[in-house]
Amino acid sequence: MFNLIKTKAIQFGLGILCLGFTLFMQAGHLTYFHSILNRVDGLIYDFMVNWNLHKKEQATRVIIIDIDNSSVQTIGRWPWPRDKFVTLLSVLKNAGVVVVAFDIVMSEAEINYAIGLKKRLLESSDHFNQNMTQMIPFLDDIAPKVDNDEAFANALANNDVALGYLFHHDASIKKGVLPQPLLNKNGKPINASTFTFPKFQGYNGTLGLFEKAAPKEGFVSNIPDIDGVIRHGLLLANYENNVYTSLTLSTVMHYLLTNNVTILSSPVDGKQVPTGLKVGGIFVPLNSKGEILIPFFGLAGTIDTYSASDIMQNKVPAEALAGSIAIIGSTMVLLADLHETPVLQNFPGVELVANMVSAIISQQITREHNWNTLQGFAEISTLGIIYSVLLPFLGPVLLLIVYSLSVLSILLGSLLLFSWKNTYVACAIIFFLISSQAVINFVYNFILERRQKNKIRQLFGQYVPPSYVKEITDFPERYTLDGELREMTVFFADIRGFTSLSESLDATEVKRLLNTFFTPLTDIIFTHQGTIDKYVGDMIMAFWGAPLPDKEHSHHALCAALDINSRRDEINNQLEEAKLPRVKIGMGLSTGPMNVGDMGSSFRRAYTVIGDTVNLASRLQDLTKFYQVDILVSESTRINQDLFFWCPVDKVAVKGRLNAVNIYTPLGYSKEADTERKKQMQDYEQALASYYNQDWATAKSQFDKLISLNTTNYLYQMYRTRIEEFIINPPNKDWDGTFVHTHK
Repeated sequence: MFNLIKTKAIQFGLGILCLGFTLFMQAGHLTYFHSILNRVDGLIYDFMVNWNLHKKEQATRVIIIDIDNSSVQTIGRWPWPRDKFVTLLSVLKNAGVVVVAFDIVMSEAEINYAIGLKKRLLESSDHFNQNMTQMIPFLDDIAPKVDNDEAFANALANNDVALGYLFHHDASIKKGVLPQPLLNKNGKPINASTFTFPKFQGYNGTLGLFEKAAPKEGFVSNIPDIDGVIRHGLLLANYENNVYTSLTLSTVMHYLLTNNVTILSSPVDGKQVPTGLKVGGIFVPLNSKGEILIPFFGLAGTIDTYSASDIMQNKVPAEALAGSIAIIGSTMVLLADLHETPVLQNFPGVELVANMVSAIISQQITREHNWNTLQGFAEISTLGIIYSVLLPFLGPVLLLIVYSLSVLSILLGSLLLFSWKNTYVACAIIFFLISSQAVINFVYNFILERRQKNKIRQLFGQYVPPSYVKEITDFPERYTLDGELREMTVFFADIRGFTSLSESLDATEVKRLLNTFFTPLTDIIFTHQGTIDKYVGDMIMAFWGAPLPDKEHSHHALCAALDINSRRDEINNQLEEAKLPRVKIGMGLSTGPMNVGDMGSSFRRAYTVIGDTVNLASRLQDLTKFYQVDILVSESTRINQDLFFWCPVDKVAVKGRLNAVNIYTPLGYSKEADTERKKQMQDYEQALASYYNQDWATAKSQFDKLISLNTTNYLYQMYRTRIEEFIINPPNKDWDGTFVHTHK
């Protein structure tokens, strides 16, 4: 018995040693072994991608404008004069394309025809005659008129365009100019040295003339895996300790009308390791290098592709292009923008960009499970300890059966997780852990048996190491876009008097104002577990209760509204620091059943909510101006929310609704209200009761008293005015106190 326990203790110790070696290797201390595991992970991932290869529905339509062989034969040899792109941009704009991205690097100026001819004439000065001498001033005169770069720059300035440039590791090559790096919320460049983004030494930027016309640019560089296959798309990069965005991310930002992204990270060994980013209300999961797994909606050609020459010759109907994001690039072999990918050896780079843009906007990016976190190391350790204890008690045959069943179960679970939950777990490290422990135990048992029986030698000679195993992530994402009816709370907020306010500002200042306004509001909504629905002009719409259920949706929405209200001065101070006017905010909330899901047209879709409850919240937000309060909520939102200090506002029938509804405004949290304030609210509610009972004399006296206590309260003044009107023209006897609003 003692010998048995001693034997198992040795095997348990060997299992723990395997676990320690695995954790040491995962931490990156053994680069060679780690590179082998990465290759294994790559092969497994390629199998999963091809197994799940099918066209996915796009929330926003992304198309490819292909400079293909047909285009070159029709328009002329490559590279094209840039006036061709002017024509292409004009057609796309007229067709209603929303954003255009160029997956083409333009770092050098095009030779002006007139200047080129002048140079040739001057080089042939020995053969000059009088006519040629007269031609030089003529060429100088027409040179600006035939300058294709100037024409293209003007076209860029008049369109929503994102240009591409190239980062590389050759420090001796620095052509063109780079755009402004990514800025933080204070308007300063983000320090890339604190992050683990890949660092580049050189670049092929864009022509300075083009950068001024279209400053939203993005790099087109991607880093292949160790086997040369492109599986990841790089979204953020480090150059001279500044953060730059990829063409994919710049296109998404252009489409979402935002100049800022929020980088989410966690500290590891003195560095900030990125875990994701938020752009325009969308969360994008990142790996430690600032990359995403490239989503493949199918083989090459799955994304709707149109020949550039067909577009330029108006052979493609405008309705086929309207509302889309167009990525301009080439699938020609001669242009060498073809890459080895999991689905195809020569996959067009322009379609990689199109796939990533479409997936980010439709929130279909696959999440990578990160083992290099405390949670990841804990998961590896837990699994290692379990197998360290379990495997020593299994004989060779049973060990092989358990090991094989474990491998099959984890492989199946991982495949289902990838297919159904859009989560990828790189499990080669788990393969190595379980396999090494299984091998250690198998070999140890084998050696013990060999000492007793000679036939073990034969079994050992026939032994083949088992294959690797996958681990299912502990916390798969639970998210769906399917439409359904839910009880939720919806929220609207906008800037009061924005129309007149914006008339005194130019377009750039309006954009800065909205960005400064939306950024803190979005942060507050996210903090209180809300979901951003959309930004429309100066209005922001959000909801609580989807996509993940939230039993306390009313409470969280009210907390967000009060938080916004409490930070008005902070927001206005930021606006003043930016030399922008101060603003007033109106907010409306309503709770009730509403339809939530992926809705829209074939051109553009969005995850949103619709229904009568939504319309009511919008009307309440509009009515904040009428009642001169910051927040208005429906009675359904007010119910059971006694943690807040409430003020009844009115009983109204808003435009578009037949049934009356009681509306309220939250004055803060109940625990923060002092005795005097509570007493005044009790007097106000008694005055309202007299008003609804049509006891005009009593109500008038009570409101007069309230006005004497608070002369600036508009509600007191409003009811006092109504009472005077009702004394002269009393309402019907069956009047229930409803005030009918005929305008928004």
